[in-house]
Amino acid sequence: MGVRGLTSYIARHAEQYLLPYELHDCNLVIDGDSLSCNLFRDVSGNCSAFGGDYDDFYRAVVEFFQVLAECNIEPYVLMDGGYEHRKLRTVGKRLRGKIAVIKRINPCGSNTIFPLLMKEVFVDAARDCGVSVMRCVFEADDELATLSRKLGCPVLTYDSDFYIYNVHYIPLVTLTVKAHTKRVGEDVESKEDELPKRRLRKNEAKRVEKLTKANRIMGNIQVNNVEKRAPKKGKTYKFLDCCIYRIEHLIARRSICKEKLPLFAALLGNDYIARSSFKNFFAAGMGKIGRSRKVQSQQKRIQVILQWLKDETVESALTKILSRLRKVQRESLLEQVDAAISGYSNEKCHSYDFFTTYYESAFHRYPPKQLEAAENGFEIEENYYESEEDEDNSEEDKDNIVENDEDKSGGEEDIIVENDEVCKKEDSGEVTDSEEESEFEEGETQEVGKEMKNKNASETENEDAESDEVECRDKTSNFPTWFIDKLYPAHLPRYFVDLVHLRKYINSPQIEHFPYSDCNEIALPILTYIFTLLNSAKGEETRPQLDENGEPLPITFTYMARRPRVTNIHYTRYEMETENKYEFIPTKPDPLLFRNVFTNKMPHLDSERLFQKVVELPKDLQMYFLAIVYWLHKCQNCNLIHLHALIICAVVLRTIDSKIPVERDLRDFQKRFGKIIKKERVVRDTEAQKGNPRTIKEELLLLPVPDRMERIPKSDCYLVMDSLLKHFHMQELFKKKYDDYSTVVLHAFAEFQSVVFQLYGLNGLLDMPYEQVKMGQLFCGVFIYNLYDLLKSRADVTYHVRNFIFRDSQMMFDFYEYLWQWCDEFVPTWKRPALEKVTQVANKKALKKKRQAARKLAAAQENADPNADMVDRSDSEKDATLGEEAIFEDLNNKFTTFLTVR
Repeated sequence: MGVRGLTSYIARHAEQYLLPYELHDCNLVIDGDSLSCNLFRDVSGNCSAFGGDYDDFYRAVVEFFQVLAECNIEPYVLMDGGYEHRKLRTVGKRLRGKIAVIKRINPCGSNTIFPLLMKEVFVDAARDCGVSVMRCVFEADDELATLSRKLGCPVLTYDSDFYIYNVHYIPLVTLTVKAHTKRVGEDVESKEDELPKRRLRKNEAKRVEKLTKANRIMGNIQVNNVEKRAPKKGKTYKFLDCCIYRIEHLIARRSICKEKLPLFAALLGNDYIARSSFKNFFAAGMGKIGRSRKVQSQQKRIQVILQWLKDETVESALTKILSRLRKVQRESLLEQVDAAISGYSNEKCHSYDFFTTYYESAFHRYPPKQLEAAENGFEIEENYYESEEDEDNSEEDKDNIVENDEDKSGGEEDIIVENDEVCKKEDSGEVTDSEEESEFEEGETQEVGKEMKNKNASETENEDAESDEVECRDKTSNFPTWFIDKLYPAHLPRYFVDLVHLRKYINSPQIEHFPYSDCNEIALPILTYIFTLLNSAKGEETRPQLDENGEPLPITFTYMARRPRVTNIHYTRYEMETENKYEFIPTKPDPLLFRNVFTNKMPHLDSERLFQKVVELPKDLQMYFLAIVYWLHKCQNCNLIHLHALIICAVVLRTIDSKIPVERDLRDFQKRFGKIIKKERVVRDTEAQKGNPRTIKEELLLLPVPDRMERIPKSDCYLVMDSLLKHFHMQELFKKKYDDYSTVVLHAFAEFQSVVFQLYGLNGLLDMPYEQVKMGQLFCGVFIYNLYDLLKSRADVTYHVRNFIFRDSQMMFDFYEYLWQWCDEFVPTWKRPALEKVTQVANKKALKKKRQAARKLAAAQENADPNADMVDRSDSEKDATLGEEAIFEDLNNKFTTFLTVR
């Protein structure tokens, strides 16, 4: 959710609310969405405008979990699910903000665009590292907090809600992903089960504040770190430097109880309740918040609310807040406040049960321990916080930092365009007192108090009914059991929850060409087919509603996507399909259901031949190339150059990254492997001069082409990567003139990603008849874009690939040609002229040059001297043998006899 301005407030007073902490030898609950978004932001840099460098992101995730393993940390990752009804307004606002950013995209800009398959690549990387992963039904905040309390371990995320939850919270901004080595017993902090007592130093607190303002989460991840100064002899351990926050820090600092903190967060506003709902209360009930230029209004509001809550109880505070509202607004607002508060006190933990049943070794290494308020001998020094009260206020007056009012939770949806004028006025300090509100009748306050008392009395009289109601609030009760069994292991993307719960699909825009339709429109037949399967599960079919005449209404879902050319959202309804050849049994789905996408939606395709040939491909490429075939037949914006780029990228990433150490920096690559490359080139040139060029070994020629790639020599990988490495970086031309940056080219690749994404979801729904696509090993956005730019002007693409791209590896070229020939059989006829046009254009240019040369020769002959035959050629030949100095005579000019030509 995020509490407005609380992250910035804590960062400004980091030395008071955060404590240094050594993270090692423990369980760790991780917010997967927050970690993935912030990792991608730090890794991608300026290359997020090319559709997503999944290869770099995949390696960053793997390295992150490798560092955790060095410190004996057992991670448990929770991913977000779908959206709740009450968050749809916020989702729409953020979607418009993302559309506005993409419309004015600049390849050299600072805005990070999260690609479509980022979360799926993160889950793949976590699984490959052996990390336990679970996808929640809705937002994972409640599950993160309850699992942390149940295990007695910290939570790693970057969300200001966790300043309110009663957990040990480690903000991502404070974590240094580099393992340090220390001797056991060197200081107090190394003792087991003991929290730190040392406070942050001044420079450490300034660093936290600086990173928070810059929204920079993590620096370079360093694996297998070796300390320059080795510790003394003895038993050692490795740890990660970070800061930890506990709710007691805020309670003791402001002298308020835990029960008031959820109300405090609701007053500040979050994704579920707008701060503008309390504008009358802020204006009259609490008074002015001040207009300091040095301290932002939201930061001042936090201080005023905390000070006001000291002398109030939860009931009295709610009474005074509701007394400033109209009677019509009170009930709805009270429900919103209760819903927001309940989120911070939820104790239902589905993740613990899932991890213990799905993963055999879960929680065996570090058994759960109870998380208490003041455990392990850690005591809050109230006198210290009281003495710091005045000092804190004086520091605020000196502070001249302009902060971001919006809380930085670091999630994918944090690109927000604020359209609420009331909120803008509040942020600028324009909300003023009114005499009418300040002289509000006391009878209203008393009336609200009576309503609250009556409500409390009715609740205490019906405790049994209340307990039953709490049971009904279980968010998983509205979903079928088979759906939960597929969702929890993260086999389904998060949008499946929206299709079942909301009957909506909220499209995530990519780097697209805005005059065209949204890139996911090409995959709408697959999405409609998925919706049909979800509502036609055998034994749990969705019953249609009836109209006034008793006729069944069609079952539909709402498709939310961007409008062409404008920054707005388009809502479209699509009906589920009525004809389905095979019945869908969720527990044992028929694999033939996957083929319906190609047999029913693509009549021009020989689907029987396609599924016979797809078995010849390696298992990890089968679904990827099925997506390519679908894309070639449905996409109107792609050509065969797009296909060549995709195949070359798949060959390079799948082969080279698995054989040699991955290094994308040009200087570091030459520093690490320059000598190997230079030596290998000398050897190959020598062999070529002797007439023995490097060829494939005879025993490898007996193997099928895909099987040869497992035995490819590392020398081929070094040489090929040396020539291609420059294409893994954005072209320098875009830094000076980014008009050549083409969103038309990227639109076709965005459509391809949409097809892969929908087939990924369908494959998971059918219990994976094909191995899931691992985009981290197949797709790099900037590399594919540069390949397209390189090949688009080539008359013969295959010739260029053989003699330039894969000139140092015959095995890679054979694999590329094998994949190209496999695709060539299924290329639609209307796509083939695209290559012929390129050849014709190249031939026309060559013919034009020949004609120009012929014209120049003819013109030179026409302008020649008509008396040239009268010149004695024998004399001219003699003159030519004279050396550097010769006599030149022109019969038309008598003065040429005085000239000499040197």
